[in-house]
Amino acid sequence: MPKAIQDNNCLYNILSPLVQFGTRCHYQRFDVHGLENLPSDGAYIIAPCHQQALMEPLAVLNFAPKPPVFLARADIFENPTIRAILTFLKILPVYRIRDGQSNLTKNNDIFDLSRDVLLDGFPLCLMAEGRHNDRHHLLPMGKGMFRIAGETQLKLGNHPLYIVPTGIDFDEYERPYSNLVVNIGKPIPVQPFMKDFRENEPIALNAMREALAKELSPLMHDIRHEENYEEIFTLCNVLNRVVRKRNGMRNTAWNRFLVRQSISQELDRRASESADTKSSAFESLMADTCDYQQQCRKLHIRERAVPDHWSLATTIIALLPLVAIVAGTVLVPQFRWLFFFWLICYPLPFIPTHLITRKLIKDSQFRSSVNFGIRFLLSIVYAIVIGVVMACCGGMWMDKLAHLGAWWGLIAVALLHIEAIIAGPIVNALKAIGRNIRYWWLKLVKNGKMKSLADSYQKLVDSF
Repeated sequence: MPKAIQDNNCLYNILSPLVQFGTRCHYQRFDVHGLENLPSDGAYIIAPCHQQALMEPLAVLNFAPKPPVFLARADIFENPTIRAILTFLKILPVYRIRDGQSNLTKNNDIFDLSRDVLLDGFPLCLMAEGRHNDRHHLLPMGKGMFRIAGETQLKLGNHPLYIVPTGIDFDEYERPYSNLVVNIGKPIPVQPFMKDFRENEPIALNAMREALAKELSPLMHDIRHEENYEEIFTLCNVLNRVVRKRNGMRNTAWNRFLVRQSISQELDRRASESADTKSSAFESLMADTCDYQQQCRKLHIRERAVPDHWSLATTIIALLPLVAIVAGTVLVPQFRWLFFFWLICYPLPFIPTHLITRKLIKDSQFRSSVNFGIRFLLSIVYAIVIGVVMACCGGMWMDKLAHLGAWWGLIAVALLHIEAIIAGPIVNALKAIGRNIRYWWLKLVKNGKMKSLADSYQKLVDSF
């Protein structure tokens, strides 16, 4: 009898912690809130929003207490090798109407397997919207998840089944070392929908869908006003600092997420009021934001550069350690040896792999996933290579410490893991220093345009 997809797999158990470690190192901050909401008295389906191809499942893998089984679009299973890999990763295919009417009947078998996962006490994860979305916006949901939920609850009888709404927010989609926030909401019990499910299934499915959408939207950054999405998203970022200061909130990934939520909710409210009262205040704010965006593009500067820039004194102070490192590397042989050994152990953070995926991958929502895959595999290969090379050759060129011999291999691999953990803060600090140097350079050489940009920003602050 073949093993069920949820059954224990020794190789999976070995690789899973490595993937989880790699996922956390891929982000500077990986914040999970609401773990206490995961049910302890019954089976449950995890239902995250979906804005990246692979990164939401990887986020779920990092907080689920048992190895979850995922459902993913069937077209990525067409290659037999990829199908075998995805099955090993505990991912099942689900067929959509675009895969052909004849293929939809295959979902019956997939739904049976999904029910078995839940009946065995393992979490099942389905992306709530059924497809990924390149905006911070909740899409309409399909019915497959809710059909699985209803049919599983029938088999469970009085034993509870839950759907757990899960908001997942990325402050940047493509760049490594950004921030990820997971916001787990209160579980939705399926039992109350079962009377309708037995009598009129479509009504029950729609009711479950509406209940999940109502609970999921407040857990994510959901910009409802699509017409001015770009302008609202810009304001969520450029006004973030001033709103945090007004509310006495520290600069953390979680607080930045909460403020982005509050700004978009306020602007969605103003958009609705503007449509009802024919007020021009909202339209004026959107026009001013569009003008601010255009000025930033002309200067080739980030939209957050004005609100988030450091003072000139802070920029100079932050630059001093870099000057000291460069001077030490040039003038002090021992420091140079130490610096290059540290760099050789883990050079990956300074390789811009996201630029490669930007060129090769057309679908922007797949880029971060492919980039993660490239960096993770390179890290595994590099760890093996650097460990072997240092174990064999380390003592040959490190005269004074040659007695360590093969221990150099373990030292190099240990340093690789340490550097992977601290790579995010270091890389982001270097980028921040570079951005602030450029900001003050533009203030020097294009003072008039930078003053106009600062005035435009202040106008946005005053209007909000």
